[in-house]
Amino acid sequence: MNRRQLLTMIAAMTGTAMIGTNRAFAYLPTETGKNIFTDEDAAFLDEVAEVIIPATDTPGAKEAGVGAFMTVFVSDCMTADEQADFRAGMKALKSEAEVTGTAFLDMTAEERLAFLQGVVPQARAQAKVVEAAKERAKQSQDIQPNADQAGEAAAADMADALPKLHWYTPLEQLTLFGFFTSEKGATEVLKYEPVPGEYIGDADYDGGPAWAT
Repeated sequence: MNRRQLLTMIAAMTGTAMIGTNRAFAYLPTETGKNIFTDEDAAFLDEVAEVIIPATDTPGAKEAGVGAFMTVFVSDCMTADEQADFRAGMKALKSEAEVTGTAFLDMTAEERLAFLQGVVPQARAQAKVVEAAKERAKQSQDIQPNADQAGEAAAADMADALPKLHWYTPLEQLTLFGFFTSEKGATEVLKYEPVPGEYIGDADYDGGPAWAT
């Protein structure tokens, strides 16, 4: 699975495109610098991610270091507004968990799973609302995605006018992306083929055409 396929899978599963990937992969200017999260934040995100991808006979999200990955991705690839939304999402998760009578980190594994499963329908429904709003905005403003600065500015303006995703969606998206692009996820869960691979200096030739790549 290459990254394009992974992003397509994430969008299909969560109902919306992943936030920040246009800046991460299109080489658009980003304000990078010091990680805006604490070690405690990364540890908390590890616990959330482990519920989404738990360890079984293969590694889970925590073993793959997904929490730390999230802090780097959000710090380096999201706008200030997106970063604020992500942090607000972490706060909302904690607040909604406390409404149940138990802080998220004090819940058992079963309680954490039931809690997050309970918000998934809300997250999926809100993703549909956001995607419908995006489509209406594109049709009314005739904005076509592109990688130049004008296109990025227009997309940012459109994003400001859109409804917000549910707090669970960015957490789920970054968990999936971080895990399946990690060494653990890529080599111990997905089928892995090293590139460029081993050197074979004397391979049998069957008379067929050469490889294009």
